[in-house]
Amino acid sequence: MIRSSILCFLTIFASSFALGEERWQNDAYIQESFVKIALEREYKETKYPMLIRWTTPVKLFFESDTGDASLQKELLSVHAQHLTHITGLPIDFTNDPKQANMFVIFTKYDNLENKVRQYIGDPEKIRTALNEAICLGNFRHNRNYEITKGSIIIPVDYARAKARFLDCIVEEITQLLGLPNDSNEVFPSIFNDVSIDSYLSPLDYLLLKALYSPHLQPGMDVTQTRAAFPKVLAELHANKDIENAAQRVQKHSLKTYLGD
Repeated sequence: MIRSSILCFLTIFASSFALGEERWQNDAYIQESFVKIALEREYKETKYPMLIRWTTPVKLFFESDTGDASLQKELLSVHAQHLTHITGLPIDFTNDPKQANMFVIFTKYDNLENKVRQYIGDPEKIRTALNEAICLGNFRHNRNYEITKGSIIIPVDYARAKARFLDCIVEEITQLLGLPNDSNEVFPSIFNDVSIDSYLSPLDYLLLKALYSPHLQPGMDVTQTRAAFPKVLAELHANKDIENAAQRVQKHSLKTYLGD
């Protein structure tokens, strides 16, 4: 009778622990979310997807022709430093476009295609994104799958009309760090188009930590990424990142800065 009671208690305790774990804290869910966001592409089918990320500091050039430039740069700066805090990747502003490797452009919707030609290239090559997206992000990588250049264009009037201005700032620069895909299967996340998240979620925090883990390298394919991911998860557990992600994602965040 005593042994049965103890076993019953242990079963209830284990069930309670499992119920206390959020879905996004599950190891398998984190891994599959990472593969889907890091190794798939939103507007371009990639037969042999590879992991991409920056290996050099980001030098960010800011431009605005819409008014409110100081506010735009302030919001951008807070979020950029939040990303640095999470990933360890240095992100700093430069006033010299020749020294920049990431360009963040705030403009008007009527001027969107002109800015695309200036900073990205032929608008026809990204026509689907132009027709469907509220704001645009584009990157280039070298043969080693290291990101070498990124461009973000935010049509401020259009983004505000769609109530997505903050979302554009947060999502686009985050994606350009090496998480380029969107998926409605990943939740909670800014990479989920039906999600209400405007700021980085705890899961997004974990995806960024994983992306810049020393256990992963640019150029890894899906098989290699899956093989290395248990070491990534072990590191995240050892640092208590998974258990404390909901609190840690708020440190230095734009959400905290704005008091939301």
